[in-house]
Amino acid sequence: MILLRNSGRRAIEGKFYVFHAWAIVLFLLSHPIATNAHIVPEHHKLLKDIHDEVVHFGINKDPDLIKREFWMDLDGQEDNKEEHVVVMRYSDGMNLRMTVQVTYFSEDKGKRFVRFAKDTKLVQCCINEHDLEINRSDYSDKEMEKLFNNILIAIRNKKELLKLIKH
Repeated sequence: MILLRNSGRRAIEGKFYVFHAWAIVLFLLSHPIATNAHIVPEHHKLLKDIHDEVVHFGINKDPDLIKREFWMDLDGQEDNKEEHVVVMRYSDGMNLRMTVQVTYFSEDKGKRFVRFAKDTKLVQCCINEHDLEINRSDYSDKEMEKLFNNILIAIRNKKELLKLIKH
């Protein structure tokens, strides 16, 4: 009789331990430390850097609306910058939002200075103190990383050029 009680008790204890083991596994899988949820993609970091560069680019008359425009070069030929970039940061009351618009131009072969817009793509995001959420993107993650790196370089180059002109 004692043997039966102990074996039944061991079976119940065994089920209890299995239940707790599964509960711990599920907790660890749902917890951000156990998953890759805390890893920020490189294009998010670059977009945050673009935001920081644009905010500190020139005089901001209205801190709720900052708009910067410039031409950049993606094909390595400085004499025909074919991409027009607009970076706009604005507040909707609760959040800061940023839109990056890139317009791609084609050159008219007969007329050197005539360009036609052939495509426009957008990236829209919401920026908080510690994170960034992309709401809309016309680019893939790989394209965004390369593009944002080029935009960041173009912004920094323009800032350096403006410093040289000032002095």
